[in-house]
Amino acid sequence: MVTPVGTSKRLRIAAAAEQRNTSAVAYHFGTKRALIDAIYAHRLAPASEEQLLLLAGLDEQERGHDLRSLVAILVHSMTGRLGTPEEPGWFLRFVANALYVHEIAPFDLTAQEWTRGVHALRSRIDACMADLPAEVRAQRWDFLIGLLLHTLAQQEHLLQLHGEAPSGLATRDLLAAGLVDSAVALLSAPASPATRHLLAGPAGTAATPSS
Repeated sequence: MVTPVGTSKRLRIAAAAEQRNTSAVAYHFGTKRALIDAIYAHRLAPASEEQLLLLAGLDEQERGHDLRSLVAILVHSMTGRLGTPEEPGWFLRFVANALYVHEIAPFDLTAQEWTRGVHALRSRIDACMADLPAEVRAQRWDFLIGLLLHTLAQQEHLLQLHGEAPSGLATRDLLAAGLVDSAVALLSAPASPATRHLLAGPAGTAATPSS
């Protein structure tokens, strides 16, 4: 028997699923996990295909391992979900909230067929940071996703509350450009001696002179 989803969670799931009938949302897919996976697949599969096409285009231009170009693909695939003042999106806020709710949190999305685009982007972005330790590369990816997801979830919320100014398209383009700039800076920043020292573990700590 399926355990009913809580009211507030059910409303968020319904919005993300574009479904007004919250009872149907709670029970139609048999389990909450099946429903959540269906939402992710429905929303992310088209973006994944677009990302793969754009990556193929970069490869044809011999830019398939250019960090800024890779980041731009990821950013623009996410800003495209913001919606319009008339029909603002919900998915970005849904995912941002889901990260902190075990029942609806995205698990290893890169293991899914419908996230091949993100998996390919991550692999190539990781290769662009080859001079950084593996732990730092993994941390930088987490920072990147947090920056993009929470910034755009906030923008999605503001869009619902206030709409966009007449120059909304330019404003959105500027937002995307700023995110690309910030993300490239985040990913390409060198690991400081202090960070590398901490990664060295107890031996490195012991070698530090006392102040």
